[in-house]
Amino acid sequence: ASSSLAPCSENPDDTSVTIVERSASPYIQMEMPSFVRAVLLLAASVPLSPGFTPLVPSSVSRYSRSTPSLTLAPFDGSNSIHHSPCKSSTSISLASENNEVELSNSEIARYSRHLVLSDVAMAGQKALKNASVLIIGAGGLGSPCLMYLAAAGVGQIGIVDADTVDESNLQRQIIHGTSTVGMSKCLSAQTRIEDINPNVNVRLYEEEFTSETALRILRDGFDDGRPWDVVVDGSDNFPTKYLINDACDIVGLPWVYSAILAFEGQLSTFNYMGGPTYRDMMPTPPPPGDVPSCAEGGVLGVLPGAMGCLQATEVMKIILGKDAGLLRGRILVYDALDMKFSEVGLKKLDDREEVHELIDYQGFCAGHTAKKVDEDKSKTDDASVTAEAGGRTMDEAEAAVASESPEPGFHSICPDEALDKLSNGWSPWVLDVRLQTENDIVALPFTDQVAPHRTVQVHDIPKTGEVLVYCKAGVRGKKACNRLIELGVEPDRLYNLDGGIMRWQTDVDPSMPRY
Repeated sequence: ASSSLAPCSENPDDTSVTIVERSASPYIQMEMPSFVRAVLLLAASVPLSPGFTPLVPSSVSRYSRSTPSLTLAPFDGSNSIHHSPCKSSTSISLASENNEVELSNSEIARYSRHLVLSDVAMAGQKALKNASVLIIGAGGLGSPCLMYLAAAGVGQIGIVDADTVDESNLQRQIIHGTSTVGMSKCLSAQTRIEDINPNVNVRLYEEEFTSETALRILRDGFDDGRPWDVVVDGSDNFPTKYLINDACDIVGLPWVYSAILAFEGQLSTFNYMGGPTYRDMMPTPPPPGDVPSCAEGGVLGVLPGAMGCLQATEVMKIILGKDAGLLRGRILVYDALDMKFSEVGLKKLDDREEVHELIDYQGFCAGHTAKKVDEDKSKTDDASVTAEAGGRTMDEAEAAVASESPEPGFHSICPDEALDKLSNGWSPWVLDVRLQTENDIVALPFTDQVAPHRTVQVHDIPKTGEVLVYCKAGVRGKKACNRLIELGVEPDRLYNLDGGIMRWQTDVDPSMPRY
């Protein structure tokens, strides 16, 4: 559409905006650089429908001579636009604490793209610099969140992770690299953060986030006596998510949740300004084994990148006091395969009990009666199990917990013992209860059948004779043996390979690949 724009007022302080109707399309007249006018005219060539708020005008409002703040109200058919002078500060949650925070010339140059945003500006950037954020887990979700929060200028960042960098992490945990394999994830992440932004202070917790350590870590804050402003969930299992929720509920901290599996991710902000919590979404955990871990179900490498960036966005909005668009009382669902976003509403449960103390979350999620945990106790079974399992790893963590459960009659056999029996004439039916995709990666060369543990049937094994069952780390093998017993197979026929094929690789055949 073409239009002859009337000249703007010669008064440099005049910030008036005029609407001209042309072919039922509203046009905005305002003195500004020609390229901005061109963009604005292009946007104005589309008729504004009732309830639609254009984004272009607010994005170019800084080009007016007096740098006003231009806001378009939802179009209601009238030819008027609301205009208000730019305010010195917006609803910054930490603004009252920013009086002594200053930005150096170097920081001003670094954050210049933030500073020209009216919704951030100097006050908002100072709020970011003054803020402290705790990220629990420096893995797939934590990696992009940490990097973008550091780049944005969040002044104090805490990292909780007891794991070391493994080669299998590098497909999605982008804060780590080949040169840091074998290094602690905390140190690896700190090195990368300091390279991204040396103005960020980093505090490391190279320990497990357990019922015994959670309240201490949350209450410590970056500086003694000041709790963290926001907590970010970078965990990959139900026990830790329930623990984060309950600990944040007790201390009174908001936290940004995410969960990923295969091609799908979920995101929400919990415990913020009286909003719902994780227990409103999931009052009780799903039955053990109902939801596959990422190790079993897999995860698209870029998925945690997308969800971690969204988590960082929510954190920054909390710090900046931009409450209106927060995912409070909403669960965002992202389907990467179909490239669709959807939302599910969430309300607080009327009958949900208040959280006053932490419990044994491993037992809670395993279906056992939850026990209260002594906060002052230096180490319990919950902590030792998690640490022994190498942190929040998936199959391996489940293996540590499952090792304490009684085995109903079937045999458990270690790789060395199995190899010795095989060398002396033992010839069992060998059943791989992993997915076919995992079998394609690596398998025992004498495997007879592949049948995933969730769907294994009696016809997958011979009617007589002994059966050697194996999976990745031993957990799914136990579940498959239990399932076969429930289907009528004699327990004494079944042998589960302790530690699965990963332990076979370690103890028997190091030439096998690990995954």
